[in-house]
Amino acid sequence: MSRRHFFRQIGALAAVPLAGSLLTACGPDDPNTGPVEVKWDRDPCERCNMVLSDRRFAAQIRDPQKLPHKFDDFGDAIIFMSEKGWPEDQIEFWVTDYKTTLWIDAFKARYFGGKITPMGYGLGATTIPNPGDMSYEEAKQYVLARGK
Repeated sequence: MSRRHFFRQIGALAAVPLAGSLLTACGPDDPNTGPVEVKWDRDPCERCNMVLSDRRFAAQIRDPQKLPHKFDDFGDAIIFMSEKGWPEDQIEFWVTDYKTTLWIDAFKARYFGGKITPMGYGLGATTIPNPGDMSYEEAKQYVLARGK
């Protein structure tokens, strides 16, 4: 084996871990952002301590320190956030879509009433706007006016 061939192989082998670490750094799997996994029927709501069971109405907040908080109802999340006084521009907030149960951005979601929810706030969330839906701000004011 010639010296040139030897150094080419060493260089190629050295590049593999470097490329892998760069791809990992660019990936979407940042553990400090996004909703965390919920252990349904085991994880408790941060506000009322009931377990998260109904996938249609769950919520999660990442606080300003990027710590996740899980809730069984959008209303509990709103009250909890209000009690903590967190600025909304410093948190991440998700709710589950009523139909798909996928996590959606709570600030962009549309809210509709008339549902039986774990804590009785009665609001479901969706990404598909319908007549009579509430914006995030309207839904938040509805919950805060009801209190609990």
